[in-house]
Amino acid sequence: MERQRIMVIGSNVTTVQRVSSYCLKKSLEVFPYYGIPIVDDITLFAPHVVVLCLPIPENFQLSQIHQPYIFWSEQKISEGQGLEELYICVQKALKTLN
Repeated sequence: MERQRIMVIGSNVTTVQRVSSYCLKKSLEVFPYYGIPIVDDITLFAPHVVVLCLPIPENFQLSQIHQPYIFWSEQKISEGQGLEELYICVQKALKTLN
């Protein structure tokens, strides 16, 4: 069975690393990206879901993303939504693909 690929994009290194590490522990294939990815990077990795860690880079265009995406931030964690909530969102997005 193919592992689900998640691309984690953001300008806050700590958030991208925290989300990436958590997704790896859940046996997802993860591609962390710091800054603005070029379309070729997204196409090459072919993620099933993209996690956009806020704040996203200023010049980032959502039109580059053709996969389901999820917005995530450190603020959500401080508001009591742990990374388990993120995983639930990822699973819901993956189910829409099937």
